[in-house]
Amino acid sequence: MNQAVNFFWTILCFTPVITVWANHYSVLWFCVFLMLSVLSQIFPASLIQLSSNPKFYERLGVKLVRKFVQNGQYASRYIRKGDPDYKVIKSKTTALQYQNTIIMYERFHLICFIFFVLTAAYALLGSQFTLAIIVLSANIVYNIYPILLQQYNRARLLRISRK
Repeated sequence: MNQAVNFFWTILCFTPVITVWANHYSVLWFCVFLMLSVLSQIFPASLIQLSSNPKFYERLGVKLVRKFVQNGQYASRYIRKGDPDYKVIKSKTTALQYQNTIIMYERFHLICFIFFVLTAAYALLGSQFTLAIIVLSANIVYNIYPILLQQYNRARLLRISRK
């Protein structure tokens, strides 16, 4: 189920990005943008954490988004029918594993976020205005909200670990 959800959002949101590069492909700019995106990994995750308060993220709508994503409420509910212990944090070890998962997801979406922004700028420079707007919209759905969701999860995990 998680892979189906992931596949759906990836196809939906990468289609305009692929379209931009298919219309005006430049190996040089593609590689430069990809390298700049990967270089974003030198920044510590704490640098982009907007808040340590889960309520901040709830006001931004992450609880709604959480329903429709990989490992989200709907997918997890479906999986738990066959495996009641799925994604249950029962110990410090599972909490640390989940923290590593959060960091991995956030890092992936940060790379994609930067690549989508650079691709939208490239589309604007190529006078592909509609595609640029669609890429920026896809960036919100595919990268910004998932980054906020992972920050929300980290803030919740931090709050739980303090108790």
